[in-house]
Amino acid sequence: MDKLIDLSDSSPSSEGHRASHAIDLLELSFNALDGGGNPSTTSADHHMAGYPHQTGYPQVHIATSHAQVTRAETGTQPAPAPLEYPGPPPGVIPRKVSSTQSGTLLASPQVQANYIVSHTPEMAAGVVEAVHKELARANSGDGKVELRQTDGGSYMRVIVPSKNIMRLINAARSVTEELTEDSPTERPGTFQEPPVIVNKDFRILLEIDSLTNNVRPRLQLGKDTPTSLKLPEDYQGYTKRLSEYIYKGLKTAGRLPLPLTLRAHLGHYMLRTYPLGKVVYEYNDFHTMIKHPRASGWLKTRIGDETLAQRVLDFARNDTNGVFQPISNQSTSAADILPEYSFEVHSQRAKFYTPLQSRTGVATKGVGTRDTVVYHPYRVITCGVDASFAELDIVNLSVGKKLDWKFEAVTEEKGEKTFPDVVKYLRSLEFDLRTSNKPHDLNVYPRLRPQNGTDYKSVAAKLKDAAMKTVYNFRWKSTSYVVQIAVNHRWDSVGAMKRGRPTVDVGMSVFGEYWDLEEDTAGNVWGDELQFLLEGDGNAAASGPDRVGNFLQVIQDVRDTVHTFF
Repeated sequence: MDKLIDLSDSSPSSEGHRASHAIDLLELSFNALDGGGNPSTTSADHHMAGYPHQTGYPQVHIATSHAQVTRAETGTQPAPAPLEYPGPPPGVIPRKVSSTQSGTLLASPQVQANYIVSHTPEMAAGVVEAVHKELARANSGDGKVELRQTDGGSYMRVIVPSKNIMRLINAARSVTEELTEDSPTERPGTFQEPPVIVNKDFRILLEIDSLTNNVRPRLQLGKDTPTSLKLPEDYQGYTKRLSEYIYKGLKTAGRLPLPLTLRAHLGHYMLRTYPLGKVVYEYNDFHTMIKHPRASGWLKTRIGDETLAQRVLDFARNDTNGVFQPISNQSTSAADILPEYSFEVHSQRAKFYTPLQSRTGVATKGVGTRDTVVYHPYRVITCGVDASFAELDIVNLSVGKKLDWKFEAVTEEKGEKTFPDVVKYLRSLEFDLRTSNKPHDLNVYPRLRPQNGTDYKSVAAKLKDAAMKTVYNFRWKSTSYVVQIAVNHRWDSVGAMKRGRPTVDVGMSVFGEYWDLEEDTAGNVWGDELQFLLEGDGNAAASGPDRVGNFLQVIQDVRDTVHTFF
């Protein structure tokens, strides 16, 4: 007889209590797969119709039975690929970890989990469908995540290696609690970093760009009086609230094995929607206006021109305070850091990003100079281009400073699956870097080599916003965080790269040195308190919000170091 194990906390004071809203039963049947890679029928199919709609405290029951390692035979459906990730090596903080298979024998037995929500049929069906949609995003064609119907309602079936099942169970719980909690998490909108001091004569002025109609809030200083204004939120309260929100957001973003790009971008905050007709606010009135549900903004990360880009780079490369340091041991100072290059292009709703790799010593045909190096894309990464695609998108306005910032987590994918024609086209491109002995000249960057034939003209015609990026990566002080300065040469389209001069802007971002460590991604390994993602300022037992707070301090330190240039 199968043994049922209750993993719930039956205490009435349990924090997990959600009266009549929680996951009341989650049945796991550990079954051997048949020769075709299919599980035998489980009890869920038989008893779902008569399954009682229980209420009360969350309960999880695990039905265990003998499980076998299955072998994928020729001509049969292979068992799902493993979804678990090895622990990080000592001293390494990886964001992504590779998962590979060798041979035909899988290292982990397969587990079948039946996810059942006991509630009213209408509520249960909606929750199960939403959880299925969320977990299916992490499947990527491996394993099985199925939505099933019975006379008594719907449930979800998951088949994965046994060592990974608890991760998916926890993800299912997390999604369910979000959907059924009595007090849904409030969206904070834009976070507002309080100025050091604001007196009653300070004002917030909305600067409207006559060319772009961009609207940027700026702090207008008042009289130099000692009378300060009581702020709606002090700095300590702001930091605590922001740290906890980012911590929860990262925990949510990292609950599924999805490849994510994590970045803190510096830029200028622009209002998108706001009450018209008023351009000057007292500080507290502006703070209230920004918190209105209908007010919204975005971060402009394309800033300045070639002159600004050169000034910022010169400052970082010639730093004498030790805040900008080389990452690799091949460089002894920031001045020795050489740029890397990448190419970016957009379709209507997707961004394609590809780092460029050099073929050293290959000269452009017909030129024959020793200083010309050919570059080509070596992998193509795809992601959405607006906030609706982001797993996490938190914007921070810093009135009184010349730079604002945002923290985002965006799902990546390898473009071969969704955009095979675009990926094939991008991989066919080659770029010539001439006078490569002048790496710090901003007018020296890889140029698109002319292509013969018409094979990809239809694909190229659909792409826009082409950018060649000259990228410098610096270590921030002695931390594991990287400050990236990118000088971007932009054209309206790929075709425009062959004619006319590009526009130039500069972008800055902050991220962890090991967040982009792996190319083949199977998921995120961040730790319960984000200990494999964020530093604890020397405290190995630091909590997740404290680690986030330490990272926020790094962002603000970087911002305060360079904001006068902007």
